[in-house]
Parts: sequence; structure tokens; C-alpha cells
Amino acid sequence: CFNGCAGAGTAHVRHAQQPSILSRYTGYANQQQMRRFQNEASFHEVADEALETIQDAVEELFEEQFDAGDTDDSEMPEVNVASGVLTLSMPPHGTWVLNKQTPNRQIWWSSPISGPRRYEYDADEEVWLYTRYVDAREAARDEGTDLNEDDEYGDSRTLGGALAAEIKTLYGLDVDLDL
Repeated sequence: CFNGCAGAGTAHVRHAQQPSILSRYTGYANQQQMRRFQNEASFHEVADEALETIQDAVEELFEEQFDAGDTDDSEMPEVNVASGVLTLSMPPHGTWVLNKQTPNRQIWWSSPISGPRRYEYDADEEVWLYTRYVDAREAARDEGTDLNEDDEYGDSRTLGGALAAEIKTLYGLDVDLDL
């Protein structure tokens, strides 16, 4: 559903930059490639849809699981999206922040459990992929080897998988976030 679907944006195109001095010495020219949408509006459309999807799914999950009358307000999870930033407060565990990084065309993740991460959109898979996974996958492809993504990246491979795994760990709840 990539061509013409609402929220899917336009094609994702890679543009190679001149190798940096570091890449000349390390041989990692592929890591210097920029992963971009064709235009900024396409990035905003797809990123906003992802943040809103997360907000809707998490709000619905917690509304179903927590009865406001039985839960102290200070313990009630809360999710909010404003100005391209999703804030997910899950007391007493901490606060997760996901925000759009327009210059990089990425969504940045900050978690009190797993720390900082960067995710970029893969138009072929229609998911936000962890940038370290993308780099490892490309390096394996360049070397002609296979990447055991389940062992190395597991649930963190996608943005939705990472958040779903952390909610499952904390609350024992399943949330379907296919992004």
C-alpha cells in the first residue's frame, strides 16, 4: 500500500554524499549515505501519522486496562503529541520521548529502559527501522553475509516493536504497533 495510500508519503530515495575523511580511513562509506524522503512534506506526513498511531494505540490500551477510579492520577500512564514530539509518561517507570528530527528525516527515541535510538522510514517495508539495524543490514549485504536480526536487534528493529516490547515488559500488556 505504498503508492497512493494516505499517510504513506512519496518514495524514499537515498543520496550518496562524498565520503568523509573518516570513511576514507574506516572504509564505511555506506554509513555516510543520507536516507531521505523526496521532500520535507512527505517526511512530516509519514512521521506525524506514526506518532499519532502510537498515541491512539497507547491511549486505547491504557484506557482499557486502567480504571480511573481505581488508579491514583499520579500512577496513570499518559500520552501526548504536540509539535512533532510524543511524550509517554508511564509512572513509576519514567518518561519516553519520541520526536521528529526533520533535518535527518528520522524519529528519535529516548527511553528510560533502552536509552536513545534513531529510527528511519523504510518505504519498502513501510516501517520505521532502527538506524543501527539498517547500517548492519547494509554492511552484511555489502560483505555478502547474512544478518541474524532476531538475535542482534530483536524487537528494537522497528519503532513499533521496540515500544510494544517495553510496554509488555513493564505492564504485561500487548499492543499492536506495526510501524
